[in-house]
Amino acid sequence: MTFKLSAELHGHTSDVRGLVAQGGDILVSVSRDKTGRIWKRASPNDFNKDSALLGHTDFVSTVTAIPPTPEYPSGLVATGSADKSICLWDPTDLSQPATKLDGHTDNVCALDASADGRVLVSGSWDKTAKVWVDGACKHTLRGHQHAVWCVLVMENGEMLTGSADRLIRRWEGGQLKATYEGHTDCVRALALLPGGRFASAANDGSVRVWSLGSTQCLAELTGHTSYVYALSVLPDGAIVSGGEDRSVRVWRDNELAQTILVPSMSVWAVAALGNGDIACGTNDGIVRVFSEDRARLAAPDALATFAQANASFAVAKNTMGDIDASKLPGPERLDQPGTKDQQVIMVKNGQIVEAYQWDQQAQGWSKVGEVVDAVGQTRKQEYEGKEYDYVFDVDIQEGAPPLKLPYNVAENPYTAAQKFLERNGINLDHLDTVANFIIKNTDGVQLGAPAGDPFTGGSRYVPGQASAQAGVPDPFTGGSRYVPQGAAYDPPSEYVVNVQGNTAGIIKKLAEFNATVDVHRLSDDQMQALQKLDFSGPPQVAEDVYSALLVSALGWPKDKRFPCLDLLRFVAATPLPYRVGNRPFVESMAEATGFFDLLGSESPGGLTKSEEVNLMMGTRAFANAFATTQGADHLWQSRKKVLKALDGSWIKATNPNLLTALSTLYLNLAIAATKKGDDDEGLNILSAASRFLSCTSNADSQLRLVNLFGVLSHKFQLCKDSARVLGDETIVILGFQGKSDAVRRAAKDVGTFLTS
Repeated sequence: MTFKLSAELHGHTSDVRGLVAQGGDILVSVSRDKTGRIWKRASPNDFNKDSALLGHTDFVSTVTAIPPTPEYPSGLVATGSADKSICLWDPTDLSQPATKLDGHTDNVCALDASADGRVLVSGSWDKTAKVWVDGACKHTLRGHQHAVWCVLVMENGEMLTGSADRLIRRWEGGQLKATYEGHTDCVRALALLPGGRFASAANDGSVRVWSLGSTQCLAELTGHTSYVYALSVLPDGAIVSGGEDRSVRVWRDNELAQTILVPSMSVWAVAALGNGDIACGTNDGIVRVFSEDRARLAAPDALATFAQANASFAVAKNTMGDIDASKLPGPERLDQPGTKDQQVIMVKNGQIVEAYQWDQQAQGWSKVGEVVDAVGQTRKQEYEGKEYDYVFDVDIQEGAPPLKLPYNVAENPYTAAQKFLERNGINLDHLDTVANFIIKNTDGVQLGAPAGDPFTGGSRYVPGQASAQAGVPDPFTGGSRYVPQGAAYDPPSEYVVNVQGNTAGIIKKLAEFNATVDVHRLSDDQMQALQKLDFSGPPQVAEDVYSALLVSALGWPKDKRFPCLDLLRFVAATPLPYRVGNRPFVESMAEATGFFDLLGSESPGGLTKSEEVNLMMGTRAFANAFATTQGADHLWQSRKKVLKALDGSWIKATNPNLLTALSTLYLNLAIAATKKGDDDEGLNILSAASRFLSCTSNADSQLRLVNLFGVLSHKFQLCKDSARVLGDETIVILGFQGKSDAVRRAAKDVGTFLTS
């Protein structure tokens, strides 16, 4: 049984930012409308609004339930607000807060309580967390460099904090005990898991599972396509997450079990009820409850209404991308299966551009929205009796209500921004911020002019450049609006070489292993020669040391080879002979790392951690060989065997550094093809790389593979024509869902070139 809609709770007038469940029949929600609300189950598929919590003077950001204590036998509800305070509410008298905790100097955005009800932990934008015991602040936890977005009290009394500085910290008695590193963007949520584990979620789009007994990341759960804001845990231990991609996701045994889409872009909060149901709070002010129990499902007409709301949800241009509708496939595209679970495609159905999502389990496409502001679908919006192309809700700062910003695409963004600021009495220091907001969210589209390119915003306003057309003067720079002409694209032409690393640590580990092995031990002179090398650039290694390293890499136990291989990665970037004895360098490194035997879709089985590390080092060495003319020639001569091993390698690889190395080698081979090969060889590389690109969520891999498309398409017309078939859809999606700003920019640039 899958989760389906059980109930919708209407009452808030703005975003629902926090949720907590008490058993299976009570929910507490908090909102940007400055209120909290308590909901009690009235029937299997309905809740009544029982009480309102009125006490904060600004947005209410977070909520938690405090278990019963002798002083408060019914327990308490704690709410945190942008008014910098924490309110504690007694369910027996909700007319006003039972008490208020002050001490934070900025928005209180996170709360959690201990099982005995005595300890409350709060997190704030003031970069601190506070530990409150029996209503008094006992500790202030300092150390994070940015806002503390999430907190968690563990069963042993220790605390976890997650921050916009990308770190998770563990505290005991007010003292820092451990730091967990791994997320690449703001950590937004924490949740306790069975078995001495916890989960975290972040703006990097991932959910991670960690061991409490160490700082080791046990698993990375990928599936969300944007920020992940919230976590909860079902009674059976399954993880529930919600984020900026309209979805609530359920994870079982570290695998995605179900994706629940809602007709609202931001899922700010999720909560697991005691009966196994799931609640979520979204930016449309609605709390939705989902259940696996047929007895608690919504009525058929409510389910149909919810499905229709999902299908007709207007997906914004800056979320789905703006493309030429005339080039989209028709509904017949839906007869073909998707390439991966949750793949999103766009089809033109008459004059409407529709978005569909592939459900791998159901083996079918589900409509998830209609793309607005695509070609042929521009819709006017009304504000104060006038029609505009856009009317934005703008948050100038947290703590102030959103303001309406009307904009017509024929306007100068700086003129519109100036009018907006003056109309609302806001300091003109915000002019750049508002103007750039307009530029980013409209892609610089102009009326009465050729359509701007959806990938680069070929019509976007760029301050500081010479004006190419007359127009309204820019109130900030005194210049006129400039619209770049053409779609020039200059692909990368230099090989990607990695000669950075902790060389002192590598040599120390090499010496440690060298003292324990029985064969192919490096001599004292050779070790001293390595210790004297200058690693500020590619090191100048004597040939006997080079040969000894390679022999050791071939003969040492596989789990002890990696320091040899890591040093050979540096050596590969130098103009040494690419043959040791009668064996080519590629063959020797492939044997030492298992490159030909372990990689590729034809090789059976998965990879051990040791195998992945060795493969990463070998792949980096192959990529670095392109740093010299001799090395590039040597790798190019072996290209057929190397490419055969690379094809499908990404399916087995789980180590993100290995994925990055594989994509780097692909990119370097592509650049070599433009210098040494022909269009057929370029097409072979492009075809395999397109499959890699469609499967990876690794940001570094995405960037290199998108650039690979540009490199080959710029050189070979055959590759450009093929890229439109092999990867155009993926490039479109990465233009707005790429894992980093660099990926999104590159995808837009390459996409522009492919459509030119």
